[in-house]
Amino acid sequence: DAVIPNYFDPADFIYSAEKKDYFLYLGRLIKRKGIEIAKETVKAIGGKLVIAGQRRENAPCDEINTDEPYIEYVGFADWEKRRRLLSEAKALFVPTTYIGPFEGVSIEAGFSGTPVITTPWGCFAENILDHVTGFRCATLDDFVWAAKHVDKINPKDCRDWCTKNFTIERVGLMYDHYFTQ
Repeated sequence: DAVIPNYFDPADFIYSAEKKDYFLYLGRLIKRKGIEIAKETVKAIGGKLVIAGQRRENAPCDEINTDEPYIEYVGFADWEKRRRLLSEAKALFVPTTYIGPFEGVSIEAGFSGTPVITTPWGCFAENILDHVTGFRCATLDDFVWAAKHVDKINPKDCRDWCTKNFTIERVGLMYDHYFTQ
């Protein structure tokens, strides 16, 4: 029928053009979310990766090692911690290895002025403007290049894209069109 995205309130996020010197992974600590890709990328460039998210108990196939010198694991991020981490990160990694249906954290990052480094399929083909609001990467070399060049992304472009496409005003028009067609 139609694809209508989630909506967000820009006031829920802290917009910041000034970034700290870390990359962020924010999500469940499971392999299919691509956390190992984020780790390998940040290790390759000698950067810092802040990881926020919950672990799965008794899931040996998803054991994610966060005990590395370039990683800071901060555990579960409540709303205030989440807002701060998203606004201060130089980029958010969302390198899912499956076809993600929406991955709302990528939009939350955009409202915060934070570029997204992700994979090129699923929702990201529509929600992340390659080289404008982030980078869509297919190989580890792509991810490394993106991490080295993320400072070329303008935080205002990230915020503007999300404001034009994912507010209740914009999404409301999509619902109105759908129900009146």
